[in-house]
Amino acid sequence: MSEREVHRALSSEARAETLKLLYKRPHVIEEIAEKLKLQPVTVRHHIQALQEAGFLETYEERSGLAGRPKTYYKLAKSLPTLTFPARRYLYLSKTLISFFLREHGKKKGFEMMAELGSEMGADTAKYLKTEYAIKEWTPNEFAKVFVEGYLQEIGAEPEVVEKTDKRVVYRTHNCVFFELSQEMPDLMCDVLHNEFHHALQETMSGNIQNVQTSCMGHGDGCCEQVFEWVFKNKKIAHQ
Repeated sequence: MSEREVHRALSSEARAETLKLLYKRPHVIEEIAEKLKLQPVTVRHHIQALQEAGFLETYEERSGLAGRPKTYYKLAKSLPTLTFPARRYLYLSKTLISFFLREHGKKKGFEMMAELGSEMGADTAKYLKTEYAIKEWTPNEFAKVFVEGYLQEIGAEPEVVEKTDKRVVYRTHNCVFFELSQEMPDLMCDVLHNEFHHALQETMSGNIQNVQTSCMGHGDGCCEQVFEWVFKNKKIAHQ
């Protein structure tokens, strides 16, 4: 594919919205048309452009014994990259991490990555609190500011799947460190990701707990995180 084809594929808002849908799960043409309020013939035109640029793959699936199988569209396993001039930051990142692990050992490397994740999580919570003048992190504020705001802004393609007055469950359909997490899930997911979220919850409030229930780096279709607000009764000190 040429860089011109990739630029052309991403020049349309409808194609960008189509990619967002396919981040979450595969769709057939009719589903995309219904959600985007477009005619199927228009969606086919956009799908063709995305396929030619290398963004999409297809597979067929039959429901029942009769009838023709349906064609589903999904994101390609290896997506085209678009930078101008060309950049190789992923290669540099992978090389630097491998070099550090080789020179300083796995234990030290994991300790440093844990420290990095913790610092990133704390800094993110402090930045968002200041930027949005948040006095108290509630489930509603967390879902709106962090999940639907911050995670969308960095390209994680988030989705809030449950929100109550005590709990937020959200999924991210695009791992921003996907290639690295596929090669180093123990380092990127089990250490960096977990320490980021632990520091995030601790900095936001001592009443928040979180757990990860699925992980793209470990082969799941998305990353799912559960944040719960646990308000403990204050203990009265005895004289």
